[in-house]
Amino acid sequence: MKSKFNTFQVDRDKFNRLTKSLFFVVGLLLLGITFSCTNKKTSSSYEDCISEPGKYAGYSEPIYAEEYDLSSQYVEMRDGVKLAIDICRPIDKTTGEVVTEPLPVIWMHTPYNRRYNGNFDDMTVECYAGTGAKLVKYGYVVATVDYRGLHASFGHNENFNRGQWLSAARTDAYDVTEWLAVQPWSDGNIGMWGCSATGGSQMQAATTAPPHLKAMFPMSFEFDVYDFRAAGGMSTTYRPWPQPDDGLTASQRRDLMAAPVDGDTDSTLLKQAFKEHVGTVESLGDIPYRDSYSTNLTDEAVKQWWKVSSPSNYLDEINESGIAMYMAVNWDEGNTKPGPFFAINNFTIPRKLVIGPGVHCDWYTSIKMTGFDVLVEELRFFDYWLKGIDNGIMDEDPIYYFTYNAPKGEEWKTAKEWPLPEEKRVEYYLGEGSLSTDEPNEPGKDVTTISYDFRPNSTTKGAIIYETEVLSEDVQITGHPTISLWVSSTATDGDFVATIQDVAPDGTLTSYNVQGQLRASMRKLAEPPYNKLGLPYHSCNEADVNPLIPGEPTQLEFSILPISMIFKAGHKIQLAISFAGRGTPHLDPAPEVTIYRDQTHQSTLTLPVIEL
Repeated sequence: MKSKFNTFQVDRDKFNRLTKSLFFVVGLLLLGITFSCTNKKTSSSYEDCISEPGKYAGYSEPIYAEEYDLSSQYVEMRDGVKLAIDICRPIDKTTGEVVTEPLPVIWMHTPYNRRYNGNFDDMTVECYAGTGAKLVKYGYVVATVDYRGLHASFGHNENFNRGQWLSAARTDAYDVTEWLAVQPWSDGNIGMWGCSATGGSQMQAATTAPPHLKAMFPMSFEFDVYDFRAAGGMSTTYRPWPQPDDGLTASQRRDLMAAPVDGDTDSTLLKQAFKEHVGTVESLGDIPYRDSYSTNLTDEAVKQWWKVSSPSNYLDEINESGIAMYMAVNWDEGNTKPGPFFAINNFTIPRKLVIGPGVHCDWYTSIKMTGFDVLVEELRFFDYWLKGIDNGIMDEDPIYYFTYNAPKGEEWKTAKEWPLPEEKRVEYYLGEGSLSTDEPNEPGKDVTTISYDFRPNSTTKGAIIYETEVLSEDVQITGHPTISLWVSSTATDGDFVATIQDVAPDGTLTSYNVQGQLRASMRKLAEPPYNKLGLPYHSCNEADVNPLIPGEPTQLEFSILPISMIFKAGHKIQLAISFAGRGTPHLDPAPEVTIYRDQTHQSTLTLPVIEL
């Protein structure tokens, strides 16, 4: 898609803006009466109108040119700090002029780069998950904003996710939203989009409830940030990511990719912004427990970081905001995966959830495998909430999910709630290399020496393997597995990682991040502060640390990341137990660990089975 760069500014007084907005709303209503499928799906004149997951026709059509106008400027926040913003506006197909009618605005608050997605050839609005630029031709203004202290924005920044959830980040989200609402090209209906950190930035915006923020499309966001960054209490002293040997700081490397705003032809303003980036805090420091305080952060209000940065601690604020959310996540991603499942069960706002195949923020896989394009869902959702098009999206079941290995044409299903009401939780007992629904009837244990090879989804040296017999029929697993292990170690602590894999007849292993983990000393169970769907919750506070007694059997219970997958007849279900992951401290000599599997110490894997 080509971009038409234009610095044209529209300057109207408040009366003119209000008058134009009124005429535009009337025009939309007239268009809805004349051309829309709204409330007319029973009429034969509108029989070609479609609105269902992944399919949308007749309600909303591209009415503007494929190319769009791109302008940029600075927007001043309440404390005087200026943030860089890109604004994409539609172009009239006939005249080639920038459309001046007020339109809904969708924006993304990003720590990654408002302009470029990884290199100077790919634009964020066109390549980043959600590809907001593709909505401009449907009658939307799309904007992206650099976080304060990053890229072209002024101000100071501090980690996590390069400034997310700092006090200023939350008020910035509010201020940008309300600034967008009063621009002459805005009709005051504001939405947000984005994935990963830009999914989390939508959560932080929701906690402040900007009056004009009506809807958002957050993808792959965290719900409980401690369980994302230190799942199962497996935290360690901070070790910085390896950096290129170019003599540059991380902040300077980001600055190299910054795009100046329009009018800053000699980058004078950009260089001034860079000066304010000096001293960026790149690390939270060592905060191993859920109640740890960060000594690296200078914002006193956020030093108890895991609490402050978790949407789970703002349920009242988010639910009272009334902001509608369409959440999205993929099966083949890591510890961002459970967040949307907990969110949809704890939020009471209007909400939906789609779960697709693919890795983190990857929606190309779903297009390739089934033709499902998440952009269609974005358009349907924003049309409903920002344009008032009654396309029936909120009358559908709230959950739409993909199942691996389902018959062609049956990969996608809807659900009224999660977990699925029809799930049957089946216990598989660990035996001598086996997984079986039969209880063990004789003593048994498995002993190994820890390997510190923690490649994802691999049966590495030192792992202990358990498998079902060859399946005589297909078995569908949809939901959240859990595991109960009886273990001991020659050390006073240890990390335990459980991975579920599909074993094909030729021995090929397949898994989609169906993994869980727990540090043994963090095994204390507690009542969760939110609805965790009945899954084990570990308090992971400093006072809860409980070392192992060497050689003494101890029970560990933890959840495994959710999945929807059919294990085909002729295959086997495999459970691999390994003993190291990111953050596992290396001990020398490596400890010896034992897994018990007898009548007194029954180690079990519980799977959410759906009858086929």
